[in-house]
Amino acid sequence: MVLSDTSKGDIGWKKWLVAGWAFMECLFFAGLLYGWASINFVLKSEGIYADLCEDTVNSSFLTYSVNNSESSVVNVVMLNATTTSSNMSEVSAKKQPCKPQDSKMALCFTVGSAMFCIGCAVLGYIHFRFGTRVTRLISFTMFVSGTLMMAFISKENPWLMFPGLSLMGTGGLPILVTNTQVSNLFLAGSSSVVGLLCGGFDMSSAVMLIVKIAYENGFSRMNMFIIITVMHSLFLVSTFFFLPKDFISKPVVKQGMESEIPEDGEAGIELLKQNNQTGEGTAAKTELPSLLSCLKQTKFITHVIWLCILQLRFYYILGTLNPYLNRILDGDEKQVSYFTDICFYIMMGGLLTSFLSGIVYDSQKRVFSDGKSQMYREIMPAVLPLALASALSVLLSILVLIPVTEVLYLTFIVMTVYRSFLYSLGAAFLSAIFPSEYFGMLYGIMIVCAGIFSILQYAFFSWAEAYPEAPLHANIFLLCLVLFSFVHPLYLWITCWKEEKKFKVN
Repeated sequence: MVLSDTSKGDIGWKKWLVAGWAFMECLFFAGLLYGWASINFVLKSEGIYADLCEDTVNSSFLTYSVNNSESSVVNVVMLNATTTSSNMSEVSAKKQPCKPQDSKMALCFTVGSAMFCIGCAVLGYIHFRFGTRVTRLISFTMFVSGTLMMAFISKENPWLMFPGLSLMGTGGLPILVTNTQVSNLFLAGSSSVVGLLCGGFDMSSAVMLIVKIAYENGFSRMNMFIIITVMHSLFLVSTFFFLPKDFISKPVVKQGMESEIPEDGEAGIELLKQNNQTGEGTAAKTELPSLLSCLKQTKFITHVIWLCILQLRFYYILGTLNPYLNRILDGDEKQVSYFTDICFYIMMGGLLTSFLSGIVYDSQKRVFSDGKSQMYREIMPAVLPLALASALSVLLSILVLIPVTEVLYLTFIVMTVYRSFLYSLGAAFLSAIFPSEYFGMLYGIMIVCAGIFSILQYAFFSWAEAYPEAPLHANIFLLCLVLFSFVHPLYLWITCWKEEKKFKVN
C-alpha cells in the first residue's frame, strides 16, 4: 500500500497524491445527481414519458381517418404534410409545455434527492460501524447499478430513471464523505481541503452536461453512461491502496502546545499508517464524547435546520430549472438548450468557489485564534461563512423573481457560489467542530433531515403549476423562508461572545 510506508513517520508527497486522487473521484462521480437538468433535457428529447402529453394534431388526424373514406385520409395526410412544412421552423423553435411530463420528471428528482439523503444517513452509520473500506464497496455497487439503469432507460421502461437516479446519487455521496477525512492529513488549511473536495463534488454535475453535449453530437445516452460505469472502476484503486480500512483520525491540538506539532504539517500521518497496518481507529487513546451528546448540542441542531432551509431553496430551483427556463424563454427550445448549457458551464466554476469558501473559513480561524475560550476559537470562525451562505440564498431568491433573460447569467453565477458555500460549509463545520470518527454519522443524519425536508419541493412544484401567478408566489414564500436561516450564525455569534466574556471577566 502506498500509505503503509513506515519511513520515519513521514509520507511526504504521498498526502498530496491522496488528496489529488480524492478530488478526482469527487469531480467525476460524487455529485452526478445535481446534473439532473442536463439529463432531464436529454430524456425529454428522447420522448421519455411523452405519452403523457396531449397531442391534439395526432388525435384529430386519427379521429378523421376513422370516420372518413380512404381518399379523404390521403387528402388529410397531404394537408398535414403541407401544414407541417410551412410551420416547421416555428414548431422546432418552440415546444408546448407538457405538465404531466414535467411533473413526472420533477417527481423523479424529488424521489432521487430524498433517497440520496436517506441513503447518506444509512451509509453514514455503516461508515461509523464498519469503516471506510466497507462503505466504499457498498457505494461502488450502488453507483454502478444506478448508472447502468440510467443507460437502459427507454420509452418502454421509463421507470428505470427512478431507481437509476436514486442509486447513482446515493452511491456518489459516500465518495465525498469517505474522502473528507483526508483533510486530517493537513494540519494547516484543513477546511480548504474540505472545500476543494466539495468543489469537485459541485463540479461533478458537469459530467451530465458532457452527456448532454455528446448526445446532441450523435453519441447515445446508453454509451455515455456505460463509459461512466467503466471509469468508476478506478474508484477501487483508492479504496484498496490509498485510504485506510477504518479512519484517518483528527490530530489533537491543544492551546499552547502547538510547538509539539511537526512543522511540516504531517500531523495525523502516523495515525493513518497505523490504521493501514492494524485497522484500528486511532493511535491516540483519547476519550471521545458520546455520539448522543453531539446530536443534542444546539449548534448541531441549528446547523441541520440551516442546511434544511437552504438545500430546499437549491433543490427547488435545480429541480424546476427546465420549466423555469421554458417559462422565461417562452418555450424556445434552442434558447432553453443554450441556457441549460450555460448554467452548467458556469457551475463548473464550483471548484474555485468551493475553494474560496474554505479559504474564508480558514482565514477566520486565524482571526479568532487568540480567543480565550475554546468555543470562541473553534466556532466563531464559522459565523461569517455561514451568514454569507444565507445572504447568497436571499440574493438567489430575489434574482429568480426577475423574468429577464440577461439576468439568467447572474442567477447562474450566484447559484454556483451559493451551492459551493452551502455544501462546503455544511461539511467543514461538522469536520471542524466534532470528532472525525463521528463525521459520517453526523453528516448522514444532517443530510437525511435535509432530504426529508426537501420533499417539500414537490409540493412547491405542484403549487407552481396550480395557476399562472403561482411560480411567483412560491418563490416569494421561499424568499421569506430562507431569511430564517440567519438564526444559525446569529446564535453561534451570541453564544461565542457570551463564553468569551466569561474568560475576560475572570
